[in-house]
Amino acid sequence: MKELPETALKEIVDFIYFVRLRSLGGSHDDLYQLLLQLDLEQAAVSSQAHLEDEFADYERRFPQE
Repeated sequence: MKELPETALKEIVDFIYFVRLRSLGGSHDDLYQLLLQLDLEQAAVSSQAHLEDEFADYERRFPQE
């Protein structure tokens, strides 16, 4: 699934949210909070990975004089 574009992954999450809400009869707010938390966690992981890539070999590329 990692090869799927970000928009496709979000559509899958939206569909799962719809199916769970419809079939399980769960609280709309509970499911929304869960998905929001998962989205925030994924954003944090993505940001961390981006920063790690950005600063890889930083000391080699920008040596102190």
